[in-house]
Amino acid sequence: MYQLEITNQQALLKLDEIELERIVHVVLNDEQVTAAEISLVVVDNPTLRELNVQYLNHDYDTDVLSFLLEEEQVEAISSNRRGAGKRIEGELIISAEMALETAPEYGWKAENEFILYVIHGILHLLGYDDLTDDERPVMRVREAELLKLCGRELPASSPKNSLD
Repeated sequence: MYQLEITNQQALLKLDEIELERIVHVVLNDEQVTAAEISLVVVDNPTLRELNVQYLNHDYDTDVLSFLLEEEQVEAISSNRRGAGKRIEGELIISAEMALETAPEYGWKAENEFILYVIHGILHLLGYDDLTDDERPVMRVREAELLKLCGRELPASSPKNSLD
């Protein structure tokens, strides 16, 4: 039903691949996604910046890039979840270095910041967006709900604007 392939191209942040797989499953399940194949590539800041320039023509550091490769509505499910009834294939490229740099600003572990990036990236694959004033709060609420479902909560000091 859900397939996750993790490629770790960095040595800065230790990854718990079993926990990452659990979190991806929790998010996809709660979003009512029918099937998913996701490739998760973990890199450093220079690599992600290079990809950001190459694919999006954005010459700045970022935390996560999401590429939806394929999407199909396979089931008609009445739900407010944007992933409901979908089959998706996508790629997430995440900077572990950015998580290490950003986490102290909010007073939580880099692992939690990284998980937030994973959730954020999956939500982008499912059609959530944070580029408009109308959509940003929808995505922020959904991120917080999913973090809580995964056993984590945003720190009080984090408005979660680091991904904007």
